[in-house]
Amino acid sequence: MPEEIKLIQPAPVGRDENGMFAHPDMPDFDEGDGDKVKAWVAEQALEVAMVSIEYADQAIADRYFEAGDPDCSYWEPDQPDGEGWFCLAIHDTDDGPACWWARREVTP
Repeated sequence: MPEEIKLIQPAPVGRDENGMFAHPDMPDFDEGDGDKVKAWVAEQALEVAMVSIEYADQAIADRYFEAGDPDCSYWEPDQPDGEGWFCLAIHDTDDGPACWWARREVTP
């Protein structure tokens, strides 16, 4: 009998001192685990959208990039349009902080 997959559910977003967050039920992926991430997202039947501070309100983006400080706790990433989105992670990238939003795929 195949093992039942535990589907990730929305969780409270508790950001750290720099404004970063990782959903407590998300696996700990390493850099370069793109294929593992894609497989997990598909297994979870998630639609994922990324929002970057780079494209946030200009004042917020300028504040982050001009400060030279890893703190982005003042940034509130815009949630994508539609129902059911929850935060998977807020993490640093080569282009500054990004937020990964997820929701269950909508079946027609």
